[in-house]
Amino acid sequence: MNGSSHHARRSYRPAHPPFTAFPIAAYVFAAAFDTASVIGGPRHSWAGQLWHAGTFVLIAGLVTCLMAMGTGFRDLVRFAARGRGDARPSTTSADVTPTVAAHVAVVAATFMIGSGDLAWRLSDQGGRAAAPVGAAALSLAAAAAAATGGFLGGKLVFSHGIGVRRRAEEAGPEAGPPGAGGGLAGVGGGRRRAGRA
Repeated sequence: MNGSSHHARRSYRPAHPPFTAFPIAAYVFAAAFDTASVIGGPRHSWAGQLWHAGTFVLIAGLVTCLMAMGTGFRDLVRFAARGRGDARPSTTSADVTPTVAAHVAVVAATFMIGSGDLAWRLSDQGGRAAAPVGAAALSLAAAAAAATGGFLGGKLVFSHGIGVRRRAEEAGPEAGPPGAGGGLAGVGGGRRRAGRA
């Protein structure tokens, strides 16, 4: 393996996936805290504490969401820039573009819903004894949108193969075309066939 091919493979390593779990978890926890706070009501002291805890969790979710969106945009551009004759999946392929567009739109909507939720919280933190129903509804909407965005992101990876490096690509040209040994199933099948021979 020469240095240029090694550098080319490294340049296409996705940066987005490690950051995606944190905002989803934060949005879900904020929604759970707010829901519990609404159920508890002002007669329970812990309801107000959950309302404040949800605010801190939501702030963390929005910050990590910005990181996830930034790295996601980086990967979107990198995986769109495929050279002529490159058979690897691209984010601009006709069958992939609708999923990419839906993923980007849902994640952007999630961030905007979360920002609106946080603005409400910061303007109404005073003597709240429990989460207001409207803010809890926004938290639930943000959590649902974040889960939907995560589902669409998973579809890009597991259904369309965006950012997935095949075994044939790692082995180099001598591995043959992807159908002959690319992917885990192809490599395993090749070994079994070789063993029977």
